[in-house]
Order: sequence, then C-alpha cells, then structure tokens
Amino acid sequence: MYRYNHLLVGVSFVNQDGASIRYAGLISRLAKSEKITFLHVVSTADIPDELRTEYPDLFQPVDEYARHEMEALVNKYFDGHPETQIDYEVVEGSPLIEFLRQTKEHEIDLIIMRKRKIPSASGTLFEKLARKAPCSVLFVPEGTITWFTNILVPVDFSENSLDAMEAAVALAEVSEGIKQITCLHVYSVPMGYYKTGKSYDQFAEIMKGHAEKSYAEFINKIDVKGLTAVPLFHLEKKASKGIEDVITTREQCLVVIGARGRRAAAGVLLGSVAEHLIHTTTSPLLAVKKKGEGMSILDALLKL
Repeated sequence: MYRYNHLLVGVSFVNQDGASIRYAGLISRLAKSEKITFLHVVSTADIPDELRTEYPDLFQPVDEYARHEMEALVNKYFDGHPETQIDYEVVEGSPLIEFLRQTKEHEIDLIIMRKRKIPSASGTLFEKLARKAPCSVLFVPEGTITWFTNILVPVDFSENSLDAMEAAVALAEVSEGIKQITCLHVYSVPMGYYKTGKSYDQFAEIMKGHAEKSYAEFINKIDVKGLTAVPLFHLEKKASKGIEDVITTREQCLVVIGARGRRAAAGVLLGSVAEHLIHTTTSPLLAVKKKGEGMSILDALLKL
C-alpha cells in the first residue's frame, strides 16, 4: 500500500474515545506508513486581541499542554507500525485552514478525522475538509471498532469510482481475512417511465439490465489482485438513501467512495452523495481523491 506513507490525524480533547487514533494505527500497519503527524488546532476565533495583549501568560502554555495531552492519548490508543515516525503539531488558527496548510506543507497522503456518531449540523469541518483537501480523507465515527470485516464501494462507473475501487483493492489486499469487495450500484426508475407503456417493475428490470452491463465494462478495467468483486444492485430513487440502507445491514463495514461523482462539475471537489454520507454514516468512510487534486484551489484559499 504505497498510497498512505504520511498520515495526518486530527486530535481533539473533547469526548476523545481514541477511535481515530486506533484507526491511524491500523492504517499505518497495513500501509507500513513512514510518518504520522498528530495535529491539534487551537481555535483563536473567540479570543479578543485585547485579552491576548493584557494577559499574554494566559495563552502561552497552550501548545505545551496540548502536546502533552496528545502524547498521552497516542500512548494510550496508538498501536501502529513499529517503524512509523510520530510527530506532534499544535497550531493556532482556523481548524480548516490549518489542516489544509499542514496537508500541503507535509505532502500528506491521507487525513484521518474522528466524527460524532450522531450527525451534527451541516457545513461542518468534516464536509469542508473533504471538499477542499488535496488528498483522501478517512472519517472514523466515535465508538468504531478498529477493524473491518467487509469493504463496500458505492460505484457510479465514473473515473472517481475507479479510483475508489483501486483504493479498496489496495486495502483489502493487505488486510487479513478480506477476500471480496462489494460494489454497490444504486439505480432508479425515471419519472417518465409510464410514457413507454411499461410498468414500473418492467422498467426497473430494464434499468437494472443497463446497470449490469455498465458494471461488467467497469470491473474489467480493474485489477482486483485475486480478490472477488461482488456486484450489488439496489433500487432506490435517491442514491444516498440506497447506500445508507445497505450500510445499515452490514457490521464492521468500511465504506470507500470516490470524492466526486459522475455529475460533479470540474470545480467541485466533493460529490453530493459523498458529502451526504460523510454527514450521516455511522461506519468508517474513506473519501478517495487522487493526491494533489484541487491543489490550485487550495493554493488560492491559503493565500486569502
């Protein structure tokens, strides 16, 4: 697994159950990662400048304290590859900007973030980070078991689905006990189906037949490294709901999805289905991007 040599792991001290840190250890073992940077961002948005000037000593020990707390959490939860180098960074500023800055400066291959198991308000750091980061992002819900027994890849047969499948194959190939990958395609019946003279069920079968043909062409483009790719076709009007329905039936599932879908415009770095799943799923989710994708947008953002 050459993809994930340098990991960036977000660390917060609120309700920290170690899920993201344990998963970072798992990925480092599977990928034989060279380095992991654990990052804590101290938000300064709510600290008035007058207070900083009047009480400078109040804020000086923050990075030392945070570094000590991070080391304690890593010592407690991390069980990674023995040769992986560990580094700690404590910075002040906007969490989004600082994560993006660290990603660029350290040429990060994979960001790992803990997320609440219960969905929070939309537009959170998670969606924004996945949208703008120039690399893949792994979201680990609180309470997640540090292993997966099956891999689910939602596919729309696009180039981004190919990227997701390649990442899933790379993970499965080095994961003990994973012999197959489930490729999920959610299809729907167009609203005007009745104009053809066909019933809903009849046109559903037609749509499924087209999906099966597209899948056969899609999977032939991928070297599955001796693994078995199992197609799963699910009828549902809304793709995100169809994927969620399947996820809820699977325990210890890792979801791997392309960060952009078939219909995403060139300037959009996160498809609507991926964004919805990042917001709602209670399973670990890897949003796959080619490293460096969106770098020009990131450069512009960091110059603001």
